[in-house]
Amino acid sequence: MSLVYRFKKEKLLDGKYAVRPRILVVLSGKNASIEVPALIDSGCDTTVIPKGIAKAIGLDMKGEKNKLYAFHESNDVIQSKASITFLGKANRESVKLNIPVLIALSKKGFEDEEDITLGINGIFDIFDVTFKKTRNKIILKKSSQISNLLFP
Repeated sequence: MSLVYRFKKEKLLDGKYAVRPRILVVLSGKNASIEVPALIDSGCDTTVIPKGIAKAIGLDMKGEKNKLYAFHESNDVIQSKASITFLGKANRESVKLNIPVLIALSKKGFEDEEDITLGINGIFDIFDVTFKKTRNKIILKKSSQISNLLFP
């Protein structure tokens, strides 16, 4: 089984455009579910969700606190878990995973980031992910190493 998505064209702050590997997913917590675009980032170890969204859907905020380090910056995070459903278009297929996430805490004086970044842990373990930018496609294919029990 494969889920196929298209790169999304986005306007940058300088007025130029870029295409990015964003896909539509459903994040679920104990209070609610929300359908959101998320960036697939093969350079990010763990999925990162902003605190505002995590609170709104009811993710557990009592996990271990750590620092997340990225290019020239760092952010305080809380370890948690989330249910993420990857929405497929063909035959209405979708795949629901429970994966580890980091909840990004707001920095003093700054607004909450709105972007959700899908990292490697829990996602690239289940899917072989292929980026075909020249064909404007992102393909998530069920890994042949995963038991069919995960995918009825």
